Amino acid sequence: MTDKPAYMKHMPYFLAPLAPFTAESAVGSWVTDTEGQKWLDFVMGIAVMSTGYSHPKVVAAVQEQAAKVSHAQMGVWRHQPMLDLAAKMQEILPEGMDQVLFQNSGAEAVENAVKLAKQATRRTNVIAFQGAFHGRTHLAMALTCSGVHYRGHMEPLMGGIHHARYCYPFRTPASEDPTAYALEDVRRVLRAEIVGDDVACIIVEPIQGEGGFVVPTAEFMQGLRAIADEIGALLIIDEIQAGIGRTGKWFCLEHYGVKPDIITSAKGLGSGYPIAAIAARAELWDKCMAGSMGGTYGGNAVGCAAAVATIEAIKEDGMLENAARQGDKLKAYFEKLQQTYPAIGEVRGKGLMMAIECVMPGTKDPNPAAAKAFIAECIKRRLIVMGAGAFGNCFRMLPALNVSDEDLDAAMAIFDEVAPIAFA
Repeated sequence: MTDKPAYMKHMPYFLAPLAPFTAESAVGSWVTDTEGQKWLDFVMGIAVMSTGYSHPKVVAAVQEQAAKVSHAQMGVWRHQPMLDLAAKMQEILPEGMDQVLFQNSGAEAVENAVKLAKQATRRTNVIAFQGAFHGRTHLAMALTCSGVHYRGHMEPLMGGIHHARYCYPFRTPASEDPTAYALEDVRRVLRAEIVGDDVACIIVEPIQGEGGFVVPTAEFMQGLRAIADEIGALLIIDEIQAGIGRTGKWFCLEHYGVKPDIITSAKGLGSGYPIAAIAARAELWDKCMAGSMGGTYGGNAVGCAAAVATIEAIKEDGMLENAARQGDKLKAYFEKLQQTYPAIGEVRGKGLMMAIECVMPGTKDPNPAAAKAFIAECIKRRLIVMGAGAFGNCFRMLPALNVSDEDLDAAMAIFDEVAPIAFA
C-alpha cells in the first residue's frame, strides 16, 4: 500500500493498531505515549491486563523470578512457579478439576483441550457454535465462526467440526424461546450431521467474545451440559476472555451453575505475561499418551510467577467485587443512555465484560456505522474501546478489574460527548 506509515515499514500492514500511538509506559488504566499524552484504556490488551498495568505485586513477582530462572522447559525439569500456580488454581477452579496443563496462549489452550477430549473419549468430532471465536491456529480457526476474516482463503480447514446456533436472545425471533431455539439446533446437528457417539466434545464460550459479548441464558448452558452427558461427550467451556474475574466471578460459568469437563483459561491469567491453562480432572489426563501435549515455552517460569501474583492480587484487592460493582454502574449508565438514543439496541454483558449492539432506530437491523463512529470519537478523545460482533455493529469495553470510580467517571464523561455524535 502506498500510504503505509513509515513506522509500519518492516511489519505487515494488517497489524496496524486501533489507536494511533506508540506506548512508552502504562500504569493502572492509563497508557502514556511517546509524545507524553495519556490514554484511558478500556480494552486492556483485549482483557489481558486484568490487574491493570504495572500492578506492583505482579511487577515484583516477575522481577524476582526473572533473576532466578527465566525458562525451564516442562519436559526437561520442573520449576517452582509452575507447581505453585497449579496449586493456586485449585483455589479458584470448580471442585474436582484437579490437574492443569500450562501453555502460552488461548489458541494453544483450545487446541490442547480438544486433543484431550479426543484422547479421553477416543472419538473424533466436535460441536462448536455460530458466532464463536476460539483462536487463529488451524484447529482453533476451524472452530471459530464469528468472521470470515479469521478463516477465509485458508481452506480446507480441519474436518469433523459442526456448528450449531448459539443462544442469542436479542436476535432470537420474537415467536421463539431463546433457549429452546438454540438447543433445538444442537439437536438438529445430531439428527442431520453427526452421530452422537462420534462427538468427543462440545466447546462453548460462556459469553461470546468476538461474536459481540452475547450472553446466553443459564438454561442454554445447562442444556448443553445435559446433551453432552446424554451422548457421552465432554463439555469444554472456553473461559479465555470471560474468565479470571472478568465477569465479577473467577469463571463466568459460575453465573450459570454449570460444571464443565474441561476449562480453558488465558488472557487475564498472567496480567500481560503469556500463560494459558487447560484444567480437567485427573482421570481424563490419565488417558493421554506421554508426549502428545506440551510445548517449548508452555508454562514459562516468569509467566507462571506472574499468574500466581495475579490471582493473589485479585483476591487481596477485592477485584471480583469491584468488577461486579463497576460493571453494574457501567451497564446502568448505558441503559439510561439507551432511553435517549434508539440506535442503542441492546446493552449486555456481565461484570466488566460489556458491549453495546447498535441498530437502525426503530428496528433490529445492524448499524455498524454507529458503532464505528462511537469507537472513532472515543479514540479522538484518547479513550480506547473497540469493536465486536458478527455484523460489526457492536463496541465493547474491558476495563481493568480494579478500575477506579474516578477513571470510570472519566470514561462516562467522554461517552456523554460522543453519544450525540455517533448516535445522531
